Amino acid sequence: MPIRFYLHTKTYADGRRPIYLDARWGKGGAAGEGESRLRTGTGQSCKPEHFTEKGRLSGAAPGYAKSNRELVKLELAVTQHIDRAELDGTQLTPAALLALLKPAQAEKAAAAEAAAAPPVRTMAVLYQEWRNAHRARLAQKTLDGPAGLIQRLEEWRPGFRPEDWAPDRTGRSEALDEFTAYLVEQAVMPRTKRVGMQNNTISNYLRSLRKLLKFGGGPYEWVEDEFIEDVEREALTYEEVMQFYRHEPLELKEGSTNAGSRRAIRDVFVFNCFTGMRFGNLAGLIASDVVYEQLDGQRLAVLEYVQHKNRRAKRKIRVALSPIALEIWERYQGQLPVPTNQTMNGGIKTIARAAGLKRPVTTVRGIGAKRLEAVVPLWQAISCHTARYTFITLQYEGGTDIVFIQDAVGHASLNTTRGYLKTRAKERHVSTLSAFQALEARTL
Repeated sequence: MPIRFYLHTKTYADGRRPIYLDARWGKGGAAGEGESRLRTGTGQSCKPEHFTEKGRLSGAAPGYAKSNRELVKLELAVTQHIDRAELDGTQLTPAALLALLKPAQAEKAAAAEAAAAPPVRTMAVLYQEWRNAHRARLAQKTLDGPAGLIQRLEEWRPGFRPEDWAPDRTGRSEALDEFTAYLVEQAVMPRTKRVGMQNNTISNYLRSLRKLLKFGGGPYEWVEDEFIEDVEREALTYEEVMQFYRHEPLELKEGSTNAGSRRAIRDVFVFNCFTGMRFGNLAGLIASDVVYEQLDGQRLAVLEYVQHKNRRAKRKIRVALSPIALEIWERYQGQLPVPTNQTMNGGIKTIARAAGLKRPVTTVRGIGAKRLEAVVPLWQAISCHTARYTFITLQYEGGTDIVFIQDAVGHASLNTTRGYLKTRAKERHVSTLSAFQALEARTL
């Protein structure tokens, strides 16, 4: 997913030239059948001699720090939108990406178009109204949440309106029944070309639908979620984490489009396994987030940071760093090289496969009433979120009180922490047999 900045050929009177963004995302996934590409202005400019090969302004340029921050923010936003489309299994067009990056420009174009036609409040329009109303209070990821629902609605019935749901007196909506049936039976996943959307994705769509209908002032309580499923993830054992960490991955050839260092991906993933952080918070860590304290006469390193899920959910987290986590932290001097979610997931799988993490695990997904069960090697089931599951599970297996684990990962509810815990089959079987043996011994 190459993203670069370049100078436009246009030159202003003072010699400055506008800086443009060039973003490309590859075949399949968010790009659909072919490669997608967007070129657009960034609102920044500089003289050619102040523009570096890395696509940033040099320190000699006036206001270089502010301009560089804006370029970094724009690059991060583009990456997040493309990653979100990949995760939702939706196609992201250049026009749609431009509208997400420059909503004001998109709104202006939409307003001009609306002025030439009779106003129609479609679900897509309602979504834009909701975005505009909440853009100062919600995180970008939250604002982008209903985008997948809107795109699928447009594929199913373009121009669908909120009142078209029309629930009857019993609270049943024929339109919603038809829409969910379409998602299960006809919707095509761009990347895999599989027909049928997974139930948890449909569940996310239904939550977005309730949110938008509530904002629009119409009835929304009738929208019931019968698709949500508890998908069990596989945590790594301590030995598997160390096996992953000890592996020396081959680095990519110079000039590869996937330029992220595999050793860096390995280190970031292992650091996450030993700290349990949300992946979205890793990139925000700075050197001063590790403080040193005295415990029983020994110097203890503590990671102290503010966990954020959205703009309103923030928690201060403190977690002691194990020797390995501290070793990784010091290796990068408190600046972990965190890649995008997409790059990270791909790199983790590549390293895990090469490291020999091939323990068979069972994955179960639902598409409507159909259950897709498969036994795959462990490396295929690993993702960024595996690290958080691994931290919680290893802490529990090591004897840490579940309340302490809850504090270390920043869960608001203890039940959320319980949902992460994955006891090993071997331990469960031993415990089950031991219980019956104890009962049998009492009867003798």
